[in-house]
Amino acid sequence: MSALLLALVLVGGAAQAAEPAPALQARAQGGDAQAAYRLGLMARNGEGLPRDAALAARWMEQAARVQLPQAMFTLSNMLMAGEGVVRDEAAARGWLEQAAEMGHPAALQELALREPDAQKAELLMRQAAHALQHAVN
Repeated sequence: MSALLLALVLVGGAAQAAEPAPALQARAQGGDAQAAYRLGLMARNGEGLPRDAALAARWMEQAARVQLPQAMFTLSNMLMAGEGVVRDEAAARGWLEQAAEMGHPAALQELALREPDAQKAELLMRQAAHALQHAVN
């Protein structure tokens, strides 16, 4: 699998045409989780919006609260690093586990890497591989 394809799978599935921030914001404020997630990425990366980690975290949390696993995973990483939010390992673990429960491949892999029990870690890695295979096909 190409690196580009893997990146697309992990950040939301398919490449999407650039949509201006104001249009995304209107959709996100209306409850569109994908729009909130994309705004979060834009603010986090400084693409189409000024780089603003706190704003990125707010959009990610909005998307995560409506069960978007890629937003849960990203928010987990932000919470673990204290990126735009107060560092909170417990909250980070909670979002990571929720994303994994929804079959998010990167979340399953991250849990596997943190798992001290080798058998549980192996099972999580197998689940991650299975989830990734189904996300691509």
